[in-house]
Amino acid sequence: MSTAKESLEIEQLRAALAAERAARQRTQRELDLRNAALDAATTHFMILDALDPGQPILYVNRALATNHGYSGPEALIGKSVSVLLDAGLDPEQRDEICHALRERDKARLEVEFRRRDGGRFLVGFTRTPLYDAHGVVTHYVVLGADITLKRESERERERMAIELRVAQKLESVGRLAAGLAHEINTPIQYVSDSVYFLRSAFDECTALSAAYRAALTSFPPTTQTEEVVARLEQLEAASDLEFLKQEVPKAFERTLEGADRVAGIVRAMKEFAYPDAVEHSPADINHALETTLTVARGEYRYAAAVATEFGALPPVVCNVGELNQVFLNLIVNAAHAIHDSGKDAHTGRIQVSTRTEGDLAHIEIADNGCGIDATHLDKIFDPFFTTKEVGRGTGQGLAIARSIIVDKHAGRIDVHSTPGRGTRFIVRLPIRGRKAVPEAA
Repeated sequence: MSTAKESLEIEQLRAALAAERAARQRTQRELDLRNAALDAATTHFMILDALDPGQPILYVNRALATNHGYSGPEALIGKSVSVLLDAGLDPEQRDEICHALRERDKARLEVEFRRRDGGRFLVGFTRTPLYDAHGVVTHYVVLGADITLKRESERERERMAIELRVAQKLESVGRLAAGLAHEINTPIQYVSDSVYFLRSAFDECTALSAAYRAALTSFPPTTQTEEVVARLEQLEAASDLEFLKQEVPKAFERTLEGADRVAGIVRAMKEFAYPDAVEHSPADINHALETTLTVARGEYRYAAAVATEFGALPPVVCNVGELNQVFLNLIVNAAHAIHDSGKDAHTGRIQVSTRTEGDLAHIEIADNGCGIDATHLDKIFDPFFTTKEVGRGTGQGLAIARSIIVDKHAGRIDVHSTPGRGTRFIVRLPIRGRKAVPEAA
């Protein structure tokens, strides 16, 4: 009897063990399916131990591990989550991220990570706490994704929108400048013509006066002629005729020079703000720089002296109107940097030079201003990044300059700067235009 009972119990035990093994196998299959599904996802998934101060990684999917440059999840499991943070992060930013990861509440963050190979990528993620029955946080679930391309796409749309607004503004300014140039040009022409007429008339009057004096002194001396000559000498002394003969011609020359200068500024303004060519066509880069320097003179005249060293450049296939915007921005930035360094027109210097480098036109704009901090150098071409005070800079100029040079002209723009000593921008443009540059270049 007892043997039958024992056999029954053994059978029941075996059945229970078999059921348990089946349950474990089902659970394992479900876990394997979950892991496979999570590993197949491009989304980042991670579970952290909240009870351990180092927050070790209990689970991580393959997408997160490989995006950070690891061979697989096993290379991260058991390690502190801090190994994923960029060692080069600013200490305050690093502390801010660590603090957010330790918070009990749900957190949303966007963090730029550095891969093990040095590449950077942007991740947006949420970190959600898990509680036990007593309300204690036992784990954190981190869910995120690589949003680098998304942000770059947003920045590109933002940049294009900025460029469109700037282009529309420049078009309006161009129309206004063309109208103003015409309005200014007409009276300036009147002034020039009138000064030429007055100079000619003064020369003729001076010659006539000399002829009258010569005629009077040629008559035989009589009381009457002596009185006339004496009276004439009094009038000449009262009017300071000798002084007028010397200074009036100089005044005419200064006036004509000023009128010519105004006319030159008007021409430069028309060329700069309302260029004839919209599409890419051969253009004189040296002349474009001269025009831009004329237009920008109000920005640098009290800050720096400008020195130019223009080499012999062949016509460059480009949109010269767009390049004018780049040159203007670089020259104005140079003037501001010199002003911020405390220099003036006697000690500040802007050097503008050009030359050819094989198939490239090399344009260099350098200053001896305050320079750019090394931590800012890799950001100066980012939209809206600026170190200038509010109202003096929008952070759009260099971003648009880079877009014009690199994207629209297949060129290159580089910057070299030393804080306290100055900055040098180098623009390189393909002389035969963007179509001459191979796709892979």
